[in-house]
Amino acid sequence: LLHHVLPMKSKVENQNENLSSAAHQAADMSRRMICGGLAGMVAKTATNPLERIKMLSQTGEHGVKGNLSIVDLYRTILRNEGIIGLWAGNGANLLRVFPAKAVVFSCNDKYKALMLKMSGATTNEPLPA
Repeated sequence: LLHHVLPMKSKVENQNENLSSAAHQAADMSRRMICGGLAGMVAKTATNPLERIKMLSQTGEHGVKGNLSIVDLYRTILRNEGIIGLWAGNGANLLRVFPAKAVVFSCNDKYKALMLKMSGATTNEPLPA
């Protein structure tokens, strides 16, 4: 009797809802991957001058004999290569960082939701140890 009053959804409507849900999930995952990759690139670019100084001090390839302090090494890079020298090699780092951070960022919420579901915890309480 109720099926005469409340219209039943057709198979096509159900398929459209499933497709819409799948498309929404795919778009959400793509958005998360792009955001994670870009965030990783910004972080790596911001910290690259320190990484460059660290790498040169460890390898000794700064072109000056003897040990240099961090400040002296910074000045040497600026004098020999200019300010752009602080970001030398950053392009290769960005090619490595984007996919790695994209995957980590996009999977983080999915795994968190899975762990919460498996533990039976709500989103406001910590996971049991």
